[in-house]
Parts: sequence; structure tokens; C-alpha cells
Amino acid sequence: GSGYRTEFWEGQGRDYEDRTERVALRRLLPPQGRRLLEVGAGFGRLTDEFKGYDQVILLDYSSTLLREAQQRLGKSDRYVYVAANLYQSPINDGVCDAATMIRVLHHMADAPAALAQVRRSLAPQAVFILEFANKRNV
Repeated sequence: GSGYRTEFWEGQGRDYEDRTERVALRRLLPPQGRRLLEVGAGFGRLTDEFKGYDQVILLDYSSTLLREAQQRLGKSDRYVYVAANLYQSPINDGVCDAATMIRVLHHMADAPAALAQVRRSLAPQAVFILEFANKRNV
């Protein structure tokens, strides 16, 4: 498996970051909806914040991290695990009424292309929450 969860998050002094991201999601994201796309879902650290959505699509490049997410969240029709390259996203056009991209954009070599793929998946009037984590902003 991946060491990302234990080497970067759990027990690594990142509780403040985790809490502030959760507060932001609770304040900015509509509390319920039909389908939410979680870009860069990883091991599903924030997925429990999307309880009000009928379906959550966890998209990540790492199938290992998605397996960890499935172990954490369990098997459920609510969760769709998609291992894919965002630049060639398999998500259909306009099917999501919300999307999140937390701690991902700085990993993208072509940010405009990545954001275009997210936009393509969003329905009209959808909400998109983007966090650009960097050392200058805490």
C-alpha cells in the first residue's frame, strides 16, 4: 500500500490543516446534492464531509490510494472509485452538481487543462471548491 496517509497525515502534526479544510467545505459546499466529484480523493480523508450527496465519485491517479479509501469507507453504491488521469477524465459531461479539488492543483503540470476537465464534468449552476495549498498560505 501507500504510505501517504501515515507518512503525511496521521500523527504528522497536520490536524490544523485537516480541520480548516473541513470547516471550509462545511461552509462553502451545499450540504446536499445528487453527485459530487472528489478530484484527488486519495485515501478518502475528506469524503465523510459529503454525507448529503447521493453519490460521491472518488477520482485519483493512484489505484493504491483508492483501495485504501474503499477499505476506510466500505463498499456502498454511494461511492464510485475511479482510478484515472484527470487530463483524460472518464467522467461524463455535466453530470456533477458539485466538485472538490483539495491539495491537488500544485501536482498538475497543466492546470488549465486539469481545470477544464473538472468544468466539463459539472452541470450548470454547479459548485466547485478548489484549494491551492502552498507554503505561503497557512
